[in-house]
Amino acid sequence: MGVRPTTTNASPTQREMYQKSNTSSPSLVGSLMKTLKSSNSTRRQSAGENAEGSTYEASQRPHRFLARSSSQNSLPLHHGRGVSHIHMSPLRKSSSGNSNTQKDRQQHSHSQKRDKYFTDLDEDWSAVIDDYNTPIPMTANGGIELKPPVSVGSKKEHVDSRSPSAGYPSLPQLNKTQSSGLKSQYEQENERELQELNSLMHRVAKFDEILHPSNATRINLSELRRLSWNGIPMIHRPRVWRLLIGYAPANIKRQNTLLQRKRQEYRDGVELVFSKEHTRDIPTWHQIEIDIPRTNPLIPLYQFPLVQQSMQRILYLWAIRHPASGYVQGINDLVTPFFQTFLTEYLQAGQKDDVGNISPDTYLTYEQLVEVEADSFWCLTKLLEQITDNYIHGQPGILKQVKNLGQLVKRIDSDLHEHFVHENVEFIQFAFRWMNCLLMREFSMSMVIRMWDTYLSETSLESTSSAAAEGSSMTVASDTSLQSSPVGAFREVSSSTNLQGKHSAVLTSHQTSLSEFHVFVCAAFLVKFSDQLINMDFQETITFLQNPPTKSWSESDIELLLSEAYIWQSLYKDATSHWR
Repeated sequence: MGVRPTTTNASPTQREMYQKSNTSSPSLVGSLMKTLKSSNSTRRQSAGENAEGSTYEASQRPHRFLARSSSQNSLPLHHGRGVSHIHMSPLRKSSSGNSNTQKDRQQHSHSQKRDKYFTDLDEDWSAVIDDYNTPIPMTANGGIELKPPVSVGSKKEHVDSRSPSAGYPSLPQLNKTQSSGLKSQYEQENERELQELNSLMHRVAKFDEILHPSNATRINLSELRRLSWNGIPMIHRPRVWRLLIGYAPANIKRQNTLLQRKRQEYRDGVELVFSKEHTRDIPTWHQIEIDIPRTNPLIPLYQFPLVQQSMQRILYLWAIRHPASGYVQGINDLVTPFFQTFLTEYLQAGQKDDVGNISPDTYLTYEQLVEVEADSFWCLTKLLEQITDNYIHGQPGILKQVKNLGQLVKRIDSDLHEHFVHENVEFIQFAFRWMNCLLMREFSMSMVIRMWDTYLSETSLESTSSAAAEGSSMTVASDTSLQSSPVGAFREVSSSTNLQGKHSAVLTSHQTSLSEFHVFVCAAFLVKFSDQLINMDFQETITFLQNPPTKSWSESDIELLLSEAYIWQSLYKDATSHWR
């Protein structure tokens, strides 16, 4: 009776077990609450860097925790995709085995790496990402490599590739800079061409105003020379050259009449000297035949048989009419600028630049060709009147010019002159051709023609032109019956010779002007290569000066050379002692 049944001893154990089992529910709720607080604190810490991602996770966690609390306590809990380890239930951690523990560690490391990716992004980039698997550019390597390499949609890829935060090289900006530079260069070239065109049109308008005066019958030659010094437009050059050289008169009403008469005189002279009544000067004709094929061999114009025949007629007639000097090598070069310039008068505007490549028989009649020959002949005659001493016996004019060149270089560039003396270089060895051909073999034909614009402007022949025109008119009026006969032609030649002797003083003054200016041009040309010549020996110096590097010269180079010559002339033209 006093013995207590055995079941009473086991009752406390069952009660305790029952109490433990009943107390498991509050412990589970407490654990969930702690987990929720921990997740909230973690979310606050990462809110500044990953606002949108944390909001997404926070919005998903209450649903997951409610599902877990309503389920049985012994069932395993599975957290959603992309949830960090701090969001997992303590029961899940404590009840899982080794395999689950390893899986949690992998998810923990993957979550840390993903958090690192999102930490490197700004809020604007995160706003367009809907999936955690979207590839995120690493800013540490310049945005070139994408990690992790996961495929994404075409639409998102298009948006990301254009985003400036992607870090791709800014090729459009480089192309924009280059294109702007090319555009700027193109605009500068267009602007330069436009300025040149406007300048040319302005000069053409000025020449038109002078050549076609509205309220005058005479052309202002002094103004024409001043304007022509800096170059003559191609369309005006034939007429201006005839005026500057003294072949055409300044009186506009008499120009056509005089030109017709002089052209007819040339026809009569050619007919006479090539007729049977004339005994041909064999040595002179033979020398001309030798020199004509060698005249400007690199220009196709002077290789046409028609042009060579015209040159022969011009040079032979000049030699017969000037027996004191006769034909001398070098005169064949001096006629070519006139001949080529007067040919452009019959060419269209688009073909004037190609005059050196077109045969005259393709655009000229025989009468027009004779007119070109006549104008070339008379202009050559006027030019050689200024440098007659260069082609008489002994050529004293050239020797004097060479001597003056040496004295001038001695004062302009004494170091170069001393170097020539040290190397035994004589000026006559290279400068003789410069004086004999007026530097024509040192420059291209286009540059020579531009240089002659200044040469003809520098030489004043106004008084000589008017005097010669008056004398010729008086001769024709005195005996018009013999004008077309050979006897009349020779009488006119003799009368013009007497007229030349009557005005010898005037010619001498003009002759000095042209000769001196050419010496200054040669001096400026020689000094231009002083730095190169001073380091050469005798043979190198002669070779260099016989073939100077002027093939690439442009009109600007010629104008600079003429300007320097004008400066030297302004300094020394009144100082006669420098010629001694």
